[in-house]
Amino acid sequence: MYKTNLQSLTMKKLSFIPAALCLIFASCSNDRAEDNNAKETDLQQLEKMYQEIVTLSKVNSETCTDSKDWDFTAIGSKACGGPEKFIIYSKKINTAAFLAKVKTYTDARAAFNVKWNIFSTCDVALPPAGVGCADRKPVLLWNVAF
Repeated sequence: MYKTNLQSLTMKKLSFIPAALCLIFASCSNDRAEDNNAKETDLQQLEKMYQEIVTLSKVNSETCTDSKDWDFTAIGSKACGGPEKFIIYSKKINTAAFLAKVKTYTDARAAFNVKWNIFSTCDVALPPAGVGCADRKPVLLWNVAF
């Protein structure tokens, strides 16, 4: 009789293990889903900041007739370090406020990379040689050496 009760008790304990594992895995799935939602929200905020910077730059709304009216700056942050790319902006805007927004975005992008363990290529984004005008739009000019 003692053996039967022990077997019954052992079976009850063993049946608890799959139930506990199911709860743990369900909890992990919820954590991953919540993390994905939080990551997506962070990405959306970064994209909104970037679009505001593009709008402020006037790159899509002003015509380019003189390249001297335009400049560029690095923007974003790669996980390995360095800028993601370069953005053109009109010198006719409040450049101090614009560059402050670019820095805020770049810092936020670097924090995002750390927070979400982002990996990227470690190639170096070389700065352009300058800004030119093509079809009345500002474009980055690159030194091409072969």
